[in-house]
Amino acid sequence: MEMPIVIAVDRKVRPSEVLLRRLMAVLAGVFLLQGIFLSSGFMLPCFLMTLTYFAYRRLSRREYEYTLAEDILRIERVGDSGRRLLWEIPFDRVGLLCRPDAPEAAPYRKGGSVKVRKYDYTSYREEIPYYTMILEEEGKKVKLLLDLTPEAIAMIRRKNPQAVKM
Repeated sequence: MEMPIVIAVDRKVRPSEVLLRRLMAVLAGVFLLQGIFLSSGFMLPCFLMTLTYFAYRRLSRREYEYTLAEDILRIERVGDSGRRLLWEIPFDRVGLLCRPDAPEAAPYRKGGSVKVRKYDYTSYREEIPYYTMILEEEGKKVKLLLDLTPEAIAMIRRKNPQAVKM
């Protein structure tokens, strides 16, 4: 029995998210000052903007964990409220695993010949390579973007060699 491989992925905060958070904080401050100096009717928008800021900050944090064990890839979202299982994929259902710029992935790209639903579970970090995984889910093809380690790719290659194109 092989040891399970666990990969933790912490998503990088995008500059647009930082800008949005700052804008919400500034608006809450402006509403607060208007509520103090002009009319107390601005206190409700101040409260709602502050609530939105904290809710967005909490809900926009993304951490994923991939676990490869016993011929199954499990993808879970890890958060403050616990773990949530997103995918449980047997290795034999993997149709293709390759780099996103590989010719085998061309039909599945945006504007390609095959329409697929895409799920992105990467970290958005440029120094970490990510891979495209195509699988069949309930008769439809699904595209997953994953940050996999060489050990994880080797494990999938041992279990399903025809799917890994690298």
